[in-house]
Amino acid sequence: MNKEFGQNNPEVVDYVLDLFNPEDAVLKEVRERSDEHGLPQIQVGKMDSLHLEVLVSATGAKKAVEIGTLAGYSGISILRGMGEGGKLYTFEFDPKHAEVALDSFEKAGFRQNVELFVGPALENLNKIEAHGPFDLVFIDADKLSYPEYFDWAAKNLKVGGVILGDNTFAWGEIANTNFENKRTEDLTKALREFNAKAASNTKFRSTILPTAEGLTMSVKIKD
Repeated sequence: MNKEFGQNNPEVVDYVLDLFNPEDAVLKEVRERSDEHGLPQIQVGKMDSLHLEVLVSATGAKKAVEIGTLAGYSGISILRGMGEGGKLYTFEFDPKHAEVALDSFEKAGFRQNVELFVGPALENLNKIEAHGPFDLVFIDADKLSYPEYFDWAAKNLKVGGVILGDNTFAWGEIANTNFENKRTEDLTKALREFNAKAASNTKFRSTILPTAEGLTMSVKIKD
Protein backbone atom coordinates (compact mmCIF):
# COMPACT_ATOMS: atom_id res chain seq x y z
CA MET A 1 0.00 0.00 0.00
CA ASN A 2 1.34 3.42 -0.95
CA LYS A 3 1.85 5.64 2.10
CA GLU A 4 1.17 8.72 0.02
CA PHE A 5 -2.49 7.93 -0.61
CA GLY A 6 -4.94 5.23 0.42
CA GLN A 7 -5.44 3.87 -3.06
CA ASN A 8 -3.98 0.71 -4.57
CA ASN A 9 -4.23 1.88 -8.17
CA PRO A 10 -0.86 3.56 -8.94
CA GLU A 11 -2.39 5.58 -11.77
CA VAL A 12 -4.90 7.12 -9.37
CA VAL A 13 -2.11 7.82 -6.88
CA ASP A 14 -0.08 9.58 -9.58
CA TYR A 15 -3.14 11.54 -10.68
CA VAL A 16 -3.84 12.81 -7.16
CA LEU A 17 -0.22 13.70 -6.44
CA ASP A 18 0.14 15.53 -9.74
CA LEU A 19 -3.14 17.38 -9.27
CA PHE A 20 -2.73 18.55 -5.69
CA ASN A 21 1.09 18.72 -5.48
CA PRO A 22 0.91 18.40 -1.68
CA GLU A 23 4.58 18.84 -0.78
CA ASP A 24 5.87 22.35 -1.38
CA ALA A 25 9.47 23.52 -1.00
CA VAL A 26 9.11 24.14 2.74
CA LEU A 27 7.88 20.63 3.52
CA LYS A 28 10.36 19.07 1.11
CA GLU A 29 13.19 20.82 2.95
CA VAL A 30 11.91 19.52 6.28
CA ARG A 31 11.78 15.96 4.99
CA GLU A 32 15.27 16.16 3.46
CA ARG A 33 16.82 17.83 6.52
CA SER A 34 15.19 15.25 8.75
CA ASP A 35 16.86 12.52 6.70
CA GLU A 36 20.22 14.31 6.85
CA HIS A 37 20.02 14.37 10.65
CA GLY A 38 19.26 10.67 10.77
CA LEU A 39 15.68 10.94 12.01
CA PRO A 40 13.41 8.03 11.15
CA GLN A 41 11.38 8.65 8.00
CA ILE A 42 8.04 8.12 9.69
CA GLN A 43 6.47 11.54 9.24
CA VAL A 44 3.03 11.67 7.66
CA GLY A 45 2.95 11.15 3.90
CA LYS A 46 2.65 14.01 1.45
CA MET A 47 -1.08 13.60 0.88
CA ASP A 48 -1.65 12.92 4.58
CA SER A 49 -0.07 16.29 5.39
CA LEU A 50 -2.54 17.92 3.02
CA HIS A 51 -5.43 15.97 4.55
CA LEU A 52 -4.30 17.25 7.94
CA GLU A 53 -4.10 20.87 6.82
CA VAL A 54 -7.53 20.76 5.18
CA LEU A 55 -9.19 18.97 8.11
CA VAL A 56 -7.75 21.47 10.59
CA SER A 57 -8.92 24.35 8.41
CA ALA A 58 -12.41 22.82 8.16
CA THR A 59 -12.70 22.61 11.96
CA GLY A 60 -11.79 26.26 12.39
CA ALA A 61 -9.26 25.25 15.04
CA LYS A 62 -7.04 27.94 16.52
CA LYS A 63 -5.63 26.06 19.50
CA ALA A 64 -4.23 22.60 18.75
CA VAL A 65 -2.22 19.89 20.50
CA GLU A 66 0.15 17.55 18.67
CA ILE A 67 1.49 14.42 20.36
CA GLY A 68 4.55 13.36 18.36
CA THR A 69 6.46 16.25 16.78
CA LEU A 70 9.30 14.44 15.00
CA ALA A 71 10.83 17.03 12.60
CA GLY A 72 7.82 19.36 12.48
CA TYR A 73 6.37 18.18 9.15
CA SER A 74 2.86 17.50 10.45
CA GLY A 75 3.04 20.44 12.84
CA ILE A 76 3.57 22.83 9.95
CA SER A 77 0.52 21.34 8.23
CA ILE A 78 -1.56 21.88 11.37
CA LEU A 79 -0.35 25.47 11.71
CA ARG A 80 -1.14 26.17 8.08
CA GLY A 81 -4.64 24.84 8.65
CA MET A 82 -5.15 27.09 11.66
CA GLY A 83 -3.98 30.19 9.81
CA GLU A 84 -3.05 33.48 11.43
CA GLY A 85 -3.22 33.42 15.19
CA GLY A 86 -3.05 29.65 15.52
CA LYS A 87 -1.27 28.13 18.53
CA LEU A 88 0.29 24.67 18.55
CA TYR A 89 1.32 22.83 21.70
CA THR A 90 3.48 19.96 20.51
CA PHE A 91 5.12 17.09 22.43
CA GLU A 92 8.26 15.20 21.40
CA PHE A 93 10.06 12.51 23.39
CA ASP A 94 13.48 12.80 21.70
CA PRO A 95 15.55 15.99 22.29
CA LYS A 96 17.33 15.60 18.92
CA HIS A 97 14.02 15.41 17.08
CA ALA A 98 12.78 18.45 18.98
CA GLU A 99 15.85 20.47 17.96
CA VAL A 100 15.28 19.66 14.30
CA ALA A 101 11.59 20.50 14.66
CA LEU A 102 12.28 23.93 16.14
CA ASP A 103 14.43 24.71 13.10
CA SER A 104 11.58 23.57 10.88
CA PHE A 105 9.05 25.82 12.59
CA GLU A 106 11.49 28.73 12.36
CA LYS A 107 12.12 28.21 8.64
CA ALA A 108 8.37 27.89 7.98
CA GLY A 109 7.64 31.18 9.78
CA PHE A 110 5.74 29.62 12.68
CA ARG A 111 8.21 29.66 15.56
CA GLN A 112 6.19 32.23 17.51
CA ASN A 113 3.09 30.03 17.21
CA VAL A 114 4.64 26.93 18.76
CA GLU A 115 5.29 25.73 22.28
CA LEU A 116 7.30 22.50 22.24
CA PHE A 117 7.66 20.14 25.22
CA VAL A 118 10.45 17.55 25.35
CA GLY A 119 10.05 14.25 27.18
CA PRO A 120 7.28 11.69 27.71
CA ALA A 121 3.99 13.27 26.63
CA LEU A 122 2.01 11.59 29.39
CA GLU A 123 4.22 13.37 31.92
CA ASN A 124 3.95 16.78 30.22
CA LEU A 125 0.39 17.10 28.94
CA ASN A 126 -0.81 18.34 32.33
CA LYS A 127 1.38 21.42 31.83
CA ILE A 128 -0.97 22.83 29.19
CA GLU A 129 -4.34 21.91 30.65
CA ALA A 130 -4.85 25.44 31.97
CA HIS A 131 -4.79 26.64 28.34
CA GLY A 132 -7.68 24.36 27.38
CA PRO A 133 -10.17 23.38 26.31
CA PHE A 134 -8.51 22.76 22.96
CA ASP A 135 -9.95 22.72 19.45
CA LEU A 136 -8.01 19.76 18.09
CA VAL A 137 -5.63 17.01 19.21
CA PHE A 138 -3.48 15.16 16.65
CA ILE A 139 -1.93 11.92 17.89
CA ASP A 140 1.02 10.37 16.04
CA ALA A 141 3.39 9.07 18.70
CA ASP A 142 4.09 5.87 20.63
CA LYS A 143 1.24 3.50 19.84
CA LEU A 144 1.14 1.77 23.23
CA SER A 145 0.02 5.05 24.81
CA TYR A 146 -2.73 5.83 22.27
CA PRO A 147 -5.57 4.80 24.60
CA GLU A 148 -4.27 7.11 27.31
CA TYR A 149 -3.84 9.93 24.80
CA PHE A 150 -7.47 9.49 23.78
CA ASP A 151 -8.58 9.75 27.41
CA TRP A 152 -6.58 12.95 27.90
CA ALA A 153 -7.93 14.48 24.70
CA ALA A 154 -11.51 13.57 25.59
CA LYS A 155 -11.21 15.47 28.86
CA ASN A 156 -9.47 18.52 27.39
CA LEU A 157 -11.34 19.15 24.13
CA LYS A 158 -14.15 21.63 23.68
CA VAL A 159 -17.50 20.47 22.36
CA GLY A 160 -17.03 20.49 18.60
CA GLY A 161 -13.34 19.69 19.03
CA VAL A 162 -11.64 16.93 17.07
CA ILE A 163 -9.26 14.07 17.86
CA LEU A 164 -7.18 12.76 14.93
CA GLY A 165 -5.21 9.56 15.45
CA ASP A 166 -2.77 8.40 12.76
CA ASN A 167 -1.67 4.83 11.91
CA THR A 168 -4.91 3.33 13.17
CA PHE A 169 -4.92 0.53 10.59
CA ALA A 170 -1.81 -0.71 12.45
CA TRP A 171 0.16 -1.13 9.21
CA GLY A 172 -2.49 -3.51 7.92
CA GLU A 173 -2.50 -5.60 11.11
CA ILE A 174 -5.58 -4.12 12.78
CA ALA A 175 -7.91 -7.03 11.95
CA ASN A 176 -5.34 -9.81 12.32
CA THR A 177 -5.63 -12.55 14.91
CA ASN A 178 -2.19 -14.09 14.42
CA PHE A 179 0.97 -12.01 14.82
CA GLU A 180 4.58 -12.56 13.86
CA ASN A 181 5.87 -11.25 17.19
CA LYS A 182 4.76 -9.95 20.57
CA ARG A 183 5.72 -6.36 19.78
CA THR A 184 3.41 -6.20 16.76
CA GLU A 185 0.63 -7.80 18.79
CA ASP A 186 0.98 -5.28 21.62
CA LEU A 187 1.01 -2.28 19.29
CA THR A 188 -1.98 -3.56 17.34
CA LYS A 189 -3.97 -4.23 20.50
CA ALA A 190 -3.26 -0.70 21.75
CA LEU A 191 -4.50 0.75 18.47
CA ARG A 192 -7.58 -1.46 18.63
CA GLU A 193 -8.28 -0.13 22.11
CA PHE A 194 -7.88 3.43 20.83
CA ASN A 195 -10.30 2.79 17.97
CA ALA A 196 -12.75 1.09 20.33
CA LYS A 197 -12.69 4.10 22.64
CA ALA A 198 -13.40 6.36 19.69
CA ALA A 199 -16.26 4.17 18.49
CA SER A 200 -17.91 3.59 21.87
CA ASN A 201 -17.52 6.90 23.71
CA THR A 202 -20.98 8.46 23.66
CA LYS A 203 -19.51 11.95 23.88
CA PHE A 204 -17.95 11.49 20.42
CA ARG A 205 -18.99 10.67 16.88
CA SER A 206 -16.15 8.90 15.12
CA THR A 207 -14.98 7.31 11.91
CA ILE A 208 -11.77 6.05 10.32
CA LEU A 209 -10.72 7.87 7.17
CA PRO A 210 -9.26 5.31 4.74
CA THR A 211 -5.84 6.81 4.22
CA ALA A 212 -3.02 4.35 3.63
CA GLU A 213 -2.18 4.44 7.34
CA GLY A 214 -5.71 4.86 8.68
CA LEU A 215 -6.75 8.15 10.32
CA THR A 216 -9.30 7.90 13.11
CA MET A 217 -11.35 11.08 13.47
CA SER A 218 -13.56 11.79 16.49
CA VAL A 219 -15.72 14.86 16.97
CA LYS A 220 -16.79 15.73 20.51
CA ILE A 221 -20.55 16.19 20.42
CA LYS A 222 -21.26 16.77 24.12
CA ASP A 223 -19.57 17.18 27.50
